[in-house]
This record gives sequence, structure tokens and C-alpha cells, in this order.
Amino acid sequence: MYQKIDVGDTNQYSLYLDAPLNQLGEYLDEKYGAKAHYLIITNTLVADLYADSLLEGLTQFRTDLITVPDSEEEKSLARISKLTEQALSCRADRDTIVLALGGGVIGDLAGFFASVYMRGIRYIHIPTTFLAQIDSSIGSKVAVNHSSGKNLLGAFYAPQLVWTDFDTLKTLPWEELQNGLAETIKHSMVSDFTLFEFIEQHVKDIKELNYELIKEVALRSIAVKVKIVNQDVKEKGLRVLLNLGHSFGHALETDEKYQGITHGQGVSVGLVAASHIACGRGLLTEAQLNRIINLLNEFDLPTTIEHRNPQDLLQHMTADKKNKAGTKILVLPVGIGNVALVSDCEDNEIISAWKKVMK
Repeated sequence: MYQKIDVGDTNQYSLYLDAPLNQLGEYLDEKYGAKAHYLIITNTLVADLYADSLLEGLTQFRTDLITVPDSEEEKSLARISKLTEQALSCRADRDTIVLALGGGVIGDLAGFFASVYMRGIRYIHIPTTFLAQIDSSIGSKVAVNHSSGKNLLGAFYAPQLVWTDFDTLKTLPWEELQNGLAETIKHSMVSDFTLFEFIEQHVKDIKELNYELIKEVALRSIAVKVKIVNQDVKEKGLRVLLNLGHSFGHALETDEKYQGITHGQGVSVGLVAASHIACGRGLLTEAQLNRIINLLNEFDLPTTIEHRNPQDLLQHMTADKKNKAGTKILVLPVGIGNVALVSDCEDNEIISAWKKVMK
């Protein structure tokens, strides 16, 4: 039996956790009736793995499937335009419900498409990666990228619900689990030192793919995210703290033109860079800094990058959505399990942090 957790305030929706893909249709039949039209948006890889299981429970509905290539580059206005053409050819209207089947890219892309198609239609998140299940599917944020920065074009647009089948984790390559572990370690650094300790104590079991243990890590990580989101749905204060490591990570992804580095890898490097600044300011001890680096290294997550121009990386950080009035706003760890928002980081301090994570 699945677990239900409510998220949000006025636009409240529910997370259904450990919910089998082939049982979603039964839930939808009870909620919306058999006349509804569902538009599944996924990528080619996920479609091969999970589309049949999902469609197994949707036989009583009019359902169309649209696939896009498996790439961060697909989070673009060009792809939104193409999706619009495809949706119209499927006779999608204002009563159509989008099913976003996939990881973070699909969730962002399909959610953003739903937010703008015919001025907004309903959508449901069906996250299939560890990263999407513990992070990106929670919090109503949808977006596409721009050449100037990641997720610059987006909205807060709540789904009808999130349907999470943890069995999909069993088909993920190790790199995808790594992506989620980077965000889970971030969650623990933001607000749950006991989760950080738990991950440290179970590195071997996680790397040996003990899925019951991985599911427990996921549930504890989800609890951190939901608690913070419920206190600040529109990211006007507390929720910004969840961006620990992301100012650096997004700059690195932008510099790579969203190729060659995954989101989790960018966050991992970002956590280390932010921790170097925190250590220099006395917010983090040398021992705590090394503990963070060691845990990331245990999961083969990158803590350094090849040398590149730090000025270019600094320039990418000017597009960060936390910045205000031209001032760079950073989230820094305060010990492990707490963070602070700072607005007085000088450019030379940020450049120094970039240099410390370069080989």
C-alpha cells in the first residue's frame, strides 16, 4: 500500500510513494472518470523501460504518447514549440492531463509545457529517477533552460499529484543513482545531520544496491524537502536554502552547455566550492569540510574539475535566480545540517573557491 504525503498550501497536492505504475489508471478512473484524455510525455529511454507498465493501467482512457530525446538540451523553447504541434495533432484540449513520465528533465519540460499550453492544463508527475523522486518532482517548479543560464524560463505550477514507484530505481544505471545521492547529501547538509550520518554508515550497502536501504534514504530525503517546501512554497525565504551548491553547479552546467556533466555532478562540485567559502569564513571546520568531500568521494561523485577560466564561471553565476540588485546571493553550510544565506561574498572570494575545486 502506498504512502501519501501532502505538499503545499492553497495549491496542495499529494505525493503517492511506493505506488506501482500500473495502478495509476485505477486511481485516475476514480478521480477523473474514464472520459479523460491523457498525454504521456517521456523520453525514448524511459518509454522503453516503463511505458508499457503505465499504459497497462490506462487501457480505459484515450491516451497518447509523445517521446523526446534523452538530453538536458531538450529543456528548450524549441522543444516546447514542437510539443505544442504534437499535442494539437493528438487533439489535446484544455481538459487534457499531461503525464510527465521520467526524470528531472522530463518533469521540468512537461510541467512547463502544461503550464503554458492553452494557458495551463493539468499535469501529473511520475518520477522514474532517484533525483526526480527525492527532489525535482517536489515543489511545483517547472522550467526550461536558456543559453544564458539553467532554468531561467519557468514557473511555480503545481501538479495534480506525484506518483512515485520506487521499483523504477532497480533499472537505473549507477550514474543516475549518483545524481540523486548528490541531492540527498545536500538535503542532509541543509537540515538533517542524522541523515548525513546514516548515509556515511551505509555507504557499502548503498553501493551494493540494497534497494530497501536506498528507499529509506529516499524517504528521509523527501521528508527534508517536503518540510521546507511546506514552509515556503514560492521560494521567498527558507526554501532558497535548498539551493546549496546550485549557484556553482548551475554555472558549471551552463559552461558545459548542458553536456558532459550531469546535474548531480554539478551539485557535488558546488557543495565542495560552497564548503570552501564556508570554511574560509569559519562557518565550517576543516574536519567537516574533509568529511563532506570524503562522503562525496565514497560515491565517486566529483569534488574537483579540470582547469578552466574561473572568470567565465563567475560570469555564469550572475544569472543565478537568487541574486538581487546585482548582488550575488550564496547559500553556505554552517557545520553539517545547517545553512545560511549570505550576500557579502566578493568576486575574488568566489573565484578562490572555484580555483580550490580545480585540478
